[in-house]
Amino acid sequence: MIVIIGLGTGGLYAAKWASRVNRKEEIKIVEKRKYETYSPCSIPEVIEGKIKPEDIIYPFPRTPRIQLYLEHEAVGIDPSRKVVTVRKIGEDKTAEIEYDKLIFAPGAIPKLPPIKGIEKRGVFTIRTVEDSVEILKWMKNAKKTLVIGAGAIGVEIAHALKARGLKITLVDILSQPFPLNIDADLAKIVDERLRNEGIETIYNAKVEEILGEERVKGAVINGEKREYDMIIVSTGVKPNTKILEGKVEMERGFIKVDERMRTSDPNIYAVGDCVISPYGVIQLATIAANQGIVAGINAAGGNAIYKKPTGAFVSVFGGFEVSSVGERTKIFGRAREKIHPHTKEEIVMKVYVNEKGYIKGAQAVGYSASSRINVVSSLIRMNAKITDLAFMEHAYCPEVSELYDVMKIAAENVLRRLKLEKYEV
Repeated sequence: MIVIIGLGTGGLYAAKWASRVNRKEEIKIVEKRKYETYSPCSIPEVIEGKIKPEDIIYPFPRTPRIQLYLEHEAVGIDPSRKVVTVRKIGEDKTAEIEYDKLIFAPGAIPKLPPIKGIEKRGVFTIRTVEDSVEILKWMKNAKKTLVIGAGAIGVEIAHALKARGLKITLVDILSQPFPLNIDADLAKIVDERLRNEGIETIYNAKVEEILGEERVKGAVINGEKREYDMIIVSTGVKPNTKILEGKVEMERGFIKVDERMRTSDPNIYAVGDCVISPYGVIQLATIAANQGIVAGINAAGGNAIYKKPTGAFVSVFGGFEVSSVGERTKIFGRAREKIHPHTKEEIVMKVYVNEKGYIKGAQAVGYSASSRINVVSSLIRMNAKITDLAFMEHAYCPEVSELYDVMKIAAENVLRRLKLEKYEV
């Protein structure tokens, strides 16, 4: 018996692969929601009005061997007895579910900064379908919105609300947008794009207080009082691991797992936003999916190893892409290219290598940035060198691509700095 706690991306892929590896294995899934799976990354599209909230809810493929406990919460885990205690939402009665292997995948919850007044009505986080529904209701009577946090979700929500006609201020305590993903020079390009959309951006900014009695009327930013009638908080998430505290090894609140996604208890696996793997913490849906695959295979008796991830990332607002992968090193090449002479679309890209010329990372902003980053991500997994990118063969036709692609230009700029004795073309 495999029990899975949480039906987010990690839990979904764990169940899928466990059932593939062992077609006789019984699987029980415990999920607090009343619906099955959904796409949290699609919430900005809901806010912008491109799609409806119900459009991001998806059914879970049922089989006779998979039992789904919707609207149930795991309230206790006893590793010594290999039992999960669950309770139906809204009821006091509990029940026990025995397991042979447990896969812990509850994800994370919004991390709220210590701002006075953050509990007021009109302050929202962005994590669930219900969050999007409440924001859509509130914004009908809103005119000025403050978005706290200029990471991916913050920027995407700021754009979405601006597209709906609201006046937007985007603030971050750090000095640029996407501080975890791109360098300052590329961040400047992103900021220019946001400002051209009419979004006010303020960096190195501390929101000291949210004003109003019961509902939001404004905020104090760096000592200045400003009027707002809605505030979106997008300042990251924290691991949802309280139920396992003291029962498995943790670090900074994250559950420590090995390359097989096992915790310090050999019968408990953990995946997704709540774990720290041998490669660190990377809270991306693609990472949760791969970790879920590994945990599902191993829990079902198979053999899977979690390789070092590249951390390929992309965020899109108004068709403008911000994308990155891997590490930043001292040796890099940068390139800017117009995509097709008859368009105004541009892409700026940087590629990073180590002193031996092995590709370690890349960043790109602009038109079709993620497609270039995906190429570099694959090359990193193959332990490729910069010459593999500089002299890569790619499909070329003037209607769809450039012969001298920005990836190659950036890679050749790296080669100028490396000055190799031999070129393998």
